[in-house]
Amino acid sequence: MKKLLLILLLIGVVSFGCQEQVITQLEVGRSKLLNAGLSLEAVDHLERAEREEENKVEPRALLILAYSNAISTGAAKIHNVEARYQTERDRRLGELGEYEMKKILQILGERHRVQKDAIQVLIDKGAPAVPFVLEDLVKNRYHNVHDDFVQILQEIGSPAISELLKTAGDRKTPSNVKIQLVRIVGSIADASAAAGLEALQNATADEGLKMEINTALYLLGNEGSEGKIVEGLTDGNAVVRRAAAKSMMFLKEHPADKLIDALDDSDDTVRMDIAKALQKYPDAGAVDGLVAILTNGSSLSTKQAAIDTLNHYAENGLADGLAGRLIVLLANPEVVDHEDRLRIVQLLKKPALVNQIQEADQYDNLPHKLDVYFRETETNDMVKDALNELLLTLE
Repeated sequence: MKKLLLILLLIGVVSFGCQEQVITQLEVGRSKLLNAGLSLEAVDHLERAEREEENKVEPRALLILAYSNAISTGAAKIHNVEARYQTERDRRLGELGEYEMKKILQILGERHRVQKDAIQVLIDKGAPAVPFVLEDLVKNRYHNVHDDFVQILQEIGSPAISELLKTAGDRKTPSNVKIQLVRIVGSIADASAAAGLEALQNATADEGLKMEINTALYLLGNEGSEGKIVEGLTDGNAVVRRAAAKSMMFLKEHPADKLIDALDDSDDTVRMDIAKALQKYPDAGAVDGLVAILTNGSSLSTKQAAIDTLNHYAENGLADGLAGRLIVLLANPEVVDHEDRLRIVQLLKKPALVNQIQEADQYDNLPHKLDVYFRETETNDMVKDALNELLLTLE
């Protein structure tokens, strides 16, 4: 009897295991849309899923993305369904609720083929989408798409300002997020935000945030903030200096001497933004500070900003003799990081610097110096390869 029961039990287990797993319309539609980008096929499955599923949130969120993707890619037009899809999209956009918007934000955070369509749906939804985008920013959800969140808020524009200022004034909002929100308000460039910004400035003790508000007010037309922004370059608080340095790109009048001095700031972010600002506002006196950044332990982003600015100066005749200086720097035994040397060679390969090498005084014999360095000193293969390419260009 026990053997019979055991056999029956085993038959039941095997039979259950052999049953085909049911794949729902929602699963098929989701896969076709997010994984394969087959929006037209996805619509058919998702419309059926919307009818079949008890919880309508996901199929409705996916459907508006499927309609949007089919329209944006032109697939709907080719198959003569564009008018119907546009009507469905418009209707569903108006009906889009909290849970559907949160689902779209989650999909956005997963980075699928419908990324641009998800962004556009939230932009088109407008003010009702703002609190949910801000919630994810404040709680640091979906960190890899925060730039997309910023784009959404900027493009929603003026209707977002009230919520942006409210969130920036909330004590629960992290300081770095408050600064980001104030930047967004400034970029929207709606003068009606000035009163709210001033109220926020008066209410906060955060000096970095106050400086960021100065910039936002300046962008909104309050030129009286300019002096405060310039003073911020020498503030003892690094957060204030960062805000001031980032603002230099926007000032109508730029304090050249203070910008040049700030290239030697102890904070890497300050140095990076100043290097960028000095490309917009060129000054030959900045060359020394920019060259120093190439080997002073700055971050890759800061070094790249300095390289871009130096190349811009060379192209515009503001850095005479730069090629010779870079060759001397390259051969300096104190430049021990081969990546620094590689970046110097890559800068020397720029057309403007190649011209400087070729047109230099024959007494300097810059190609010969490079050749000697290549043959006798450099040991890193990547640097040698880049040097070889440069020397071939000079032949």
